[in-house]
Amino acid sequence: MLKASAIAAATCSLLALAGCGSKQDANKSNFQAAIQDYLDTKKGVCVMVPAKELPFTLQKSGGMNFINEPEKAAALVGAGLLSAKDTQVKAAFGNQMVAGVEYSLTDEGRKYLVKGAAGNLGNWDAFCGGKYKVKDVENFTQPADMFGTKISQVNYLYEVDDAPAWAKQPAIQAAYPSVQHDLSGAPGDKAVLVATNDGWMHERLFKSKGG
Repeated sequence: MLKASAIAAATCSLLALAGCGSKQDANKSNFQAAIQDYLDTKKGVCVMVPAKELPFTLQKSGGMNFINEPEKAAALVGAGLLSAKDTQVKAAFGNQMVAGVEYSLTDEGRKYLVKGAAGNLGNWDAFCGGKYKVKDVENFTQPADMFGTKISQVNYLYEVDDAPAWAKQPAIQAAYPSVQHDLSGAPGDKAVLVATNDGWMHERLFKSKGG
């Protein structure tokens, strides 16, 4: 019996050196894996197409712009994701035709276009590329019970691997500040993780699975 106990203790010691532990443990390694599982579901760095459908037209001057469509469209043209040609469009006010621009998807843009990836209420399309990766877990709160589940809030740093060249262009980053933020070295973010029987899980994944 003593011999068996000694063997078990020695085995656990060896496993500990290799990262022995339960997936339910509250530690940086488990939290990093849980956050990465969530980040793996994202499409990478995304920039919203400034219209519901492609191709689309915008009035050259005047009109009503709610999401900086001209600036975003011009940046996407400069990045080679959209093409532009002059056309006539109906004025925002009145029935007359005025100068406008028609924007269409390029072959390069087609490589990165992801349906419904903009994340807005209309599920607009977006150009996406790269892969989010957890760089470090900085700290976390001690797990606490909340509404029948055990949770921990985690502060972490992330980076974007294989970011496409267009995402690094100044015009894109000016029109889409979130891209500049994501590519600025190792920005920080927060995550709420939920303890499950299979280990820790990002709250958004937990909810998507019916939690």
